[in-house]
This record gives sequence, C-alpha cells and structure tokens, in this order.
Amino acid sequence: IAKLFDVSTDALRYYEKAGLLSSGRQGDNGYRYYSYDDIVVIMDILLLRSMEVGVKDIGSVLKTMNLAEIKELLLENDRLVTKRVEALVRQRTLLAQIIGQYERCEQYLGKFSLVPAPDFKCKFWGTQAEDLLHIIRKYKKPNGDWMHSIRYTLRLPREELLKKRSFASPQIGISFDEEILRHLEVSEQQQFAPLPPKECLYTVVGTDYSDRENGGLVQGLAWLKENGRQVEGPLLGRYLASVHKDNLDYYEIWIPLQCS
Repeated sequence: IAKLFDVSTDALRYYEKAGLLSSGRQGDNGYRYYSYDDIVVIMDILLLRSMEVGVKDIGSVLKTMNLAEIKELLLENDRLVTKRVEALVRQRTLLAQIIGQYERCEQYLGKFSLVPAPDFKCKFWGTQAEDLLHIIRKYKKPNGDWMHSIRYTLRLPREELLKKRSFASPQIGISFDEEILRHLEVSEQQQFAPLPPKECLYTVVGTDYSDRENGGLVQGLAWLKENGRQVEGPLLGRYLASVHKDNLDYYEIWIPLQCS
C-alpha cells in the first residue's frame, strides 16, 4: 500500500494511530492487511492532506461531518491558501526588485553616463542616525510591506560633494515612486519634492560612510571635468544593495549638471 500510493509506512502507521484507519488487521506474520474500504479511506486521507487539511479535521471529515460542513472546511482552506499565494506573489515581486538592484550595481558600478533627472520624489531630514529611526517609525506598516516600498535616499550638498568627496555626513531621507506616493495622505505627499529637470551624471558607487574620499565620487568628478561639464546641484543617492563582509552600501547616484 505504501508503494502503491508513494507514501512511507510510517505515514500509514501515523494515520492509524490517529484513528483515521482501522486497527490494521494484523495476521500471524505481523503484516497489516487493508481491505477495499481501507484503500478508499487512504485515498480520501491523501487527497485531503494534499489540500493541507489537518489530521484532526480529517478525522472529523471521516466520522462526523456532513456535505455542507466538509464544503465549508474546504472553503476555509481555500481562503488560507489564497492568502499564502498572495504572500508568495508579494515575495516574488520583492525578490525581483532586490535582484534587479543588485544587477544594477553590477552593471553600472564605476561607469558614467548622462541621463535625465529621475522622476521619483524625495523628502529629507537631518544627518543623524536618530533621523533614520524616525523614518522607520513613521512609515512602517503592520504587515512589514513598508520595507520594500521605502527607498532610502541620501543628499550631499554641492559644496560638500566638491570639497570632501565623501559620504561622511549626508542628509538622510527617503524617496517614493509615484505609484507608492499616491497612497499617502495628500498633506504628506506635498512634503515630497521632485528633482529639478536637469541633465545628471549617473553612476553606482559603494561607500562605508567614512570621511575618506570616495573613489567613485573622485572618478565621477574627474569624468565630468574631462567632458567639460560642471556640477550645479546636490548629489542624490538612492540605496541599492549591501555587501556586509566589505562593510559597503551601494547607491545609484545622480549629480545635476549645468547646461552645456
């Protein structure tokens, strides 16, 4: 029977111990023998288990439930499965987003190009770690979905960028794409500002937030100088990924430029 239904003998013994099957009808040789009716019951048990009906509920199905009660039990399981499917879809969406961010790091790290300003909107606080805690408290959601909708964003003033070329003391903020932003209260939406419609230098850099010159920023500013372009506004950096063993966070950055 175990081979017939591709289950373990332990599973059959478990169902028997749980009272779902007969006593086993053991013969002189110690083997369990199953009748036609037992096989039908085993098929029902395995069908219900394949729909993740619990063993306790299967006992009720086999012994006490009528048609309407069995249907309601299955409907409840369907509702639970639907929630799990929705959760898996959200998880897969998140995976695709995060994988894309890591791929963007690989594709653009240390490479420079001129692009239009991005179309997301930003809001900034101060430069202290306490501001990050404030952001989390303000925008977190009970189900945890807030984590992938918030995009942590840094801003370096133009003078800071040109003078220190490091991420030692950036302004801490967040940015939302329009699709996410419209779910906030109107008064809150108005606190988020778009970037000026300027041509920008775009690249990806890694940082450990030290006060040392950041190699990616140094190279980017040198690239602009070689191409006869000048910085006009603050750097904007949007978090992409982390490599903890190197103590590095990676950001895609935009540096607004003066008109050529």
